[in-house]
Amino acid sequence: MSDELRLYDHTFEATPGDHMDRLDVFLVRKFPGYSRSNLARQIKEGRVAVNGRTGKKIRPGLRIENGDVVQVALGQRTEPYARPEPIPLRILHEDAWLLLIDKPPGLTVHPGAGESGGTLANALAYHFGQLSRVQGPLRPGIVHRLDKDTSGVILVAKDDQTHHALATQFRERTVKKEYLAVVKGIVELDADLISAPLGPDRRHPTMMAVRLDIGRASETYYEVHERLRGATWVRCFPRTGRTHQIRVHMASIRHPIISDHVYRGILRALRPICPRQALHARRITFRHPHSGEMLTVEYPVPDDIHALIEHLR
Repeated sequence: MSDELRLYDHTFEATPGDHMDRLDVFLVRKFPGYSRSNLARQIKEGRVAVNGRTGKKIRPGLRIENGDVVQVALGQRTEPYARPEPIPLRILHEDAWLLLIDKPPGLTVHPGAGESGGTLANALAYHFGQLSRVQGPLRPGIVHRLDKDTSGVILVAKDDQTHHALATQFRERTVKKEYLAVVKGIVELDADLISAPLGPDRRHPTMMAVRLDIGRASETYYEVHERLRGATWVRCFPRTGRTHQIRVHMASIRHPIISDHVYRGILRALRPICPRQALHARRITFRHPHSGEMLTVEYPVPDDIHALIEHLR
């Protein structure tokens, strides 16, 4: 199905955290599915108004001030909408505005390099049809990601307004997430905060690494849940949301996640029990954008990680 519909109009009010940001940078945060150059072009085409003003003075480099009202009427997208595919989904919570799903391991979140189908986005298109388009038509409803081989709770927005409200909570770090992981070795400390900036690995651009030079600030707090034979079951609470964050942070303290073939977590004897990285997004807590109530949704340890823990006890 091609995406030939005009997207909804949007109105945002700049907050103190947006003060003196460029207009195009402000919009990239609101529409992460669009490139900065695409949004800059739409600004130049007059599709963006600031405090009701349009025209030549509304430029991509215009500095936003606290309280500015930015109105956006995005142009048509030519990319095809995610192809509907009858992939089964386990729904943990659903209401008129959002849903939470238990993503199984091995399921990629959205189409990308080398994968045009068989993703969560394709499943969402089949089961729910039209969802939020903030991330673009190939990522309907996708508010945040989980790695392909990470299982657990993932949040999906049904409409753009809900998506923006949820994205603001992620950006302001008020969304609380808990992950369960089984890592190599016996972790000495009962709890600790790993604060190490992350950026692309110098030698392997698809990997992340601790980068003191160009890395973005990243923090993961962990607690030991149980010490096992040659391994440790930990609870991880990421305070930031960088790519591969928990995996890289645990590897950086010499306790990579078991069966993580990218970050040195392979133990051949354990691969038949849990062939994928032993990482599970157990719980998420956030404020519902419409009711204002705090909502917590969780899903217990899946069978493969449970079997691994029992084997290591």
